[in-house]
Amino acid sequence: MKLINRASYIDKLMSNLRTNQIKILTGVRHAGKTSILSMFQDRLVSSSIATDDIIYIDFEGAGLSFITESATLYDFLTSRISQNELKYLIFDEIQGIKDWQKVILALKMDFNVDIYISLSRASGLSKLGKDVVKIEVLPLSFKEYQMFSASDEEQDKNKVLSDYLTMGAMPTKSNTNDIFYSIIAQDVLIANKIADNAMMMWLIRILMSEMGKTHSYNSLCKILSEVVEKAPAVRTVESYVRMLIEAHLFYSVPVFDLKDSHKLSRYAKYYPVDLAFYSLIMGKPDPHDTHILESVIYFELLRLDVTVSTCKIGQKKVAFLAESEDNKLYIHVTDTLGNDSKAKAIMAPLRSINDHYSKWILTLDESYGHSNDGLRVSNINEFLLED
Repeated sequence: MKLINRASYIDKLMSNLRTNQIKILTGVRHAGKTSILSMFQDRLVSSSIATDDIIYIDFEGAGLSFITESATLYDFLTSRISQNELKYLIFDEIQGIKDWQKVILALKMDFNVDIYISLSRASGLSKLGKDVVKIEVLPLSFKEYQMFSASDEEQDKNKVLSDYLTMGAMPTKSNTNDIFYSIIAQDVLIANKIADNAMMMWLIRILMSEMGKTHSYNSLCKILSEVVEKAPAVRTVESYVRMLIEAHLFYSVPVFDLKDSHKLSRYAKYYPVDLAFYSLIMGKPDPHDTHILESVIYFELLRLDVTVSTCKIGQKKVAFLAESEDNKLYIHVTDTLGNDSKAKAIMAPLRSINDHYSKWILTLDESYGHSNDGLRVSNINEFLLED
């Protein structure tokens, strides 16, 4: 299988080398965390770190079934770590070990170690305290996808984008059906001891069908009540949604009310981590569907390490507000600006925002530039390929 050099993740790990913080790769199962850790190990060796100083353990590999609890793991590791020499500890998918957080904190306190771990579930991270560097691993970006799918023949850029929008971007050749249901089984149902998998599957279908639309737990509960025999409690729906988010199967985007300058805590939009899963549940999506396009833009913004929310300005809505420490960017997404009347309606929400920050419209239209009042109109393909 072709291995993509996901340099941005390796660089983030290397930039935190030998710090006292615990480095954590977290993300949906099969997104490439194991490959990244393997490539990171190779980078350590190439930077003159002795292989004997690196301890790499794949907790889902063969030969470690006897390690199920924290005490056994601690004893196993301490027999391989000397008191003074610096050791690089790389733990892949450690979440299956009971109370694994206690082991990590004990090793950090008792030995001279530099710790890197990967997790497919986000639950339990708070037990490690605040001395943590969290790196979110996502499926392939469009730029990575192009490298992954590149051939000797030049490919039409619009076809590649269409394939990316409809086929998803998990960095594996494994069957999508197998990947999806292994995530559901291991990181949702078994991890949370869920007996009613029918309700969970209905909720997944609803979140897929309502992708990119603003919902509260109450509104999701109302939709779910129409398709299951027994109406669920709102708190049950909230709990199930959080389980799906902790498994990184869905991401929630909070709603920010620009008029009143606060987040609406009861509302959010939801996007599946990969559109291959959408295709599996809902059928092949229309690559011109605005919510499909929004999904790709949302995850690209996350790769830029910015905080992302969706905007409400009275009755008007803007797809995304991306914020860094010292800047903001408003982004609206559409398949086409169309005629002057449609373009005016699409631009209206951005024009109603009265601040000096940049405002963009991303579209599948080939032409792009700036409007008379400073709105930037860019082609989605070009945006996804920008450095």
